[in-house]
Amino acid sequence: MDAILQGLAGIFEVVLIAGLGFYLSKKGWFWANAGKDLTRFTMTVALPPLMVYSLKSNFTQHQLIATAPDLLLPFASIFVAYIAGRIWASILHVSKGRRGIFTCTCCIANAIFIGLPVNVALFGEKSVPSAMLYYIANTAMFWGLGAYLIVKDAGGDQKFTPPEMLKKLRTPPLMGFLTGVVLVLLDIPLPHFVLTACRYVGNMATPMALMVIGIQMSHIPLSSIHWDRDLIGAMAGRFILSPLCLYLLLPFIPVSPMSAKVFLLQAGMPAMTNMTILATSVGADSDYSTTINCVSLALGIFFIPFYMYLFS
Repeated sequence: MDAILQGLAGIFEVVLIAGLGFYLSKKGWFWANAGKDLTRFTMTVALPPLMVYSLKSNFTQHQLIATAPDLLLPFASIFVAYIAGRIWASILHVSKGRRGIFTCTCCIANAIFIGLPVNVALFGEKSVPSAMLYYIANTAMFWGLGAYLIVKDAGGDQKFTPPEMLKKLRTPPLMGFLTGVVLVLLDIPLPHFVLTACRYVGNMATPMALMVIGIQMSHIPLSSIHWDRDLIGAMAGRFILSPLCLYLLLPFIPVSPMSAKVFLLQAGMPAMTNMTILATSVGADSDYSTTINCVSLALGIFFIPFYMYLFS
């Protein structure tokens, strides 16, 4: 019971901060591109120092090395969800021009911008390494499998070469995470004022990201959402199929208790934003992808407490 109450308390914190962003946006406090600008600030300025501070403050060399094998589970679960997503798309007879986006929704989550702040809010900074392990697998699988399917939706046959994939993986949060890993593994001390500065700047990441979620939700045009088979099936794939695949693999690929909780929560996060960005750039069905992003964002608020109940 205590675990449920603790989890719900964390959810209420998330909802209150996101609700503040929603309210202020509706009141006209933010400029037109506020969501985009604050997202860029969070990703490039706040998250990298949060990675460094969290790793240096919570992990020793031995503890970090012991966490590394947990990377196998998210790779395996995302691949299984990818196969299940393709089968699910065939069963539902999803429109041919939407199957890549549909499958990507079933297996790829928003593991960094939404997943990381939610995990930190619920489980504390000790969840950061596990959350980043899932993020590494999630991003690699998106550019290795998901992106190809979305390009295929648009009628193209573009393939991403290994150098192109590595370039896509080189994001500021991941670079901050790798910097922190190197500092911990080599036992390189940081001056106290540097670590303190990283903490102050990094502490902006969680509330900023949650407020951006509220801003984005305030712009959802409810009248444009059509609850057809393609949308309902995609939501079932995102919030049921994806975490279920990971849950079923847990007995066969054991991980630390923290990683198990974090991975399950990450697997049930809303759809990945980059999916819509890529769909728009290659000429795929960007309206369908945008609707999935918006609806999954709203539904995530209701599904996260359910996952917390399962954890308890």
